[in-house]
Amino acid sequence: MGRLACRVALVTGAASGIGRAVTRAFAAEGAAVHAVDVTADRLAEVLEGLRAEGLAASTTVADISNPEDVERTVARVLDASGRIDCLANIAGVISSEPVEEVSLAEWDRILGINLRGTFLCARAVVPAMKGQGSGSIINVSSRAGAMGFAGMTAYCASKFGVEGLSRALAQELAPHGIAVNTITPGTPVHTAMSETTYSPEQRRIWRDPAVIAPAFVHLALQGPDGLNDRYVNAWDLTQELEGGGGS
Repeated sequence: MGRLACRVALVTGAASGIGRAVTRAFAAEGAAVHAVDVTADRLAEVLEGLRAEGLAASTTVADISNPEDVERTVARVLDASGRIDCLANIAGVISSEPVEEVSLAEWDRILGINLRGTFLCARAVVPAMKGQGSGSIINVSSRAGAMGFAGMTAYCASKFGVEGLSRALAQELAPHGIAVNTITPGTPVHTAMSETTYSPEQRRIWRDPAVIAPAFVHLALQGPDGLNDRYVNAWDLTQELEGGGGS
């Protein structure tokens, strides 16, 4: 029995990078994982990889910026599992260009996935979590949610928005037994996003996203009386947990 046995987790952006690592970590800890991504072939690869390890997950192809897709996905999870104990909002996109070159379409795409998608998924799972009186919502943030970076106006706006949304959700949902936290990697990790933004120096030290997955497992176990309303550094938390500082 793993630490997430008998728990149901919904993971967005599950087909690659941090989302894929967290999907595997949740499954390895015994959760019933529902993996969501817009890319069908990569989701199939995730499922195949899990099966090769004797693990399992359900997969759904969905665009989290589309409210109909989100409602359909959450309804499918509830039909299959009857509850949702953890939502890990990991799906995200980035671009880098001077502000005068940011098209409205690109602005809408980044805000649509990173912020609108996070909101839509949280809004969709909250009624079930309220009904069961417990839950954990983990929203992936970034240093770009706490400080500005030149050439990343849309991305920074989206992550600052995720921070504000999460702080408000944490206050609103704590009385219902639901914890809400944001999490930043805290160390360079190798993802499709970082392949487009990391400098050569960062690429020399980047790590597999699996190294920060234990932090997500820990947050999935939290309620309002534990870690809640925090901006969590995943690398630091993982190091603390592996050093015996957490359970």
